[in-house]
Amino acid sequence: MFAAETAGWIMKKNRTFCAYCGSRLVVQDIEGKNRDYCGSCHSIFYENPLPVACAIVANKKREILLVKRAKDPYRDMWCLPIGFAETGEEVQNAALRELKEEAGVDGSIVRLIDVDTVDNYFYGSLAIVTYEIRMTGGVVAPGDDASDAGFFPIKELPPLAWSSNGKALKIYVEIYRDNWSMIDSFTKLFPESHTLESIPPLNEQRRFLSDILIQVIDKHIDHISTKWKSDLIKGFPGLEPHIAVLSDLHRNSLKGIQFWLKRGIDTLGVEEFIEAGLILKKKNIPLPDILSVMALSRKALWTYIMSQGILTSPLEVYTALEINNRIIFFYDKINYYLTKGYFS
Repeated sequence: MFAAETAGWIMKKNRTFCAYCGSRLVVQDIEGKNRDYCGSCHSIFYENPLPVACAIVANKKREILLVKRAKDPYRDMWCLPIGFAETGEEVQNAALRELKEEAGVDGSIVRLIDVDTVDNYFYGSLAIVTYEIRMTGGVVAPGDDASDAGFFPIKELPPLAWSSNGKALKIYVEIYRDNWSMIDSFTKLFPESHTLESIPPLNEQRRFLSDILIQVIDKHIDHISTKWKSDLIKGFPGLEPHIAVLSDLHRNSLKGIQFWLKRGIDTLGVEEFIEAGLILKKKNIPLPDILSVMALSRKALWTYIMSQGILTSPLEVYTALEINNRIIFFYDKINYYLTKGYFS
């Protein structure tokens, strides 16, 4: 913690005499900044920032661990666990130490979040290094220079003592925004599912979104089919007498997408769609109309997905476009085998 003695605060010390020759120093504009300067030996004294370690710890509810300062400066204000690195101590180890000393929590470093340099009236120039830390043990309790400690909802944080804390938290939120959006979309669509407590790694997010699409079809195939049927009757009223066989084709296509997303394109039931093409030909349904029916099937699926607000963040939309391209390819394969059966 940034500590201060009550009787004599450890404030930034102003130099008076040169450390090399003992002459009185003056302040001069050197390299665009006011610096202590010795006119006798021409020594320049630079202000180097003190290293400060800071920790962002979040729980499964996306709440942020804060501590309440017990001493000046900023007594009774909340901040992230923070404090000076000691001589010879690595900054990341200082972050873990301060977390334990101030909040009673053990942790492991996840990633570097931010490095910020600030000029503070009390301590002078500071280099504040903020890490994301995963809690691995301990019990949250105030210690060291803290009078209180606890988790706060990330959108309801109290005013923070250090502006660098706010900056680091904004970066932290930006890192996880798309992942949280994806998780929220999943839980919104399937509220009966267990709430996801971990964020899927980036290399698994395509699989994650595929699983969402699989469940959309599985749970909402009737809603999708109702929309498809409405569009079909409205756009192609002459096909209404064949609605039963066309409905089977539509539903089998959706189930085929499910199966394909689980196991790959090689699992496509080729013979099933060749036979369907032959059956549709025998019913004298024009091939262009059959292909239009398949286009409506694909449209109904994606219209329903978009209506649920699943694909809202840039990351999700980008991933969805990749999957959509594959689904287009899947429908093209169906159309190919339907056409092959139609002309067999």
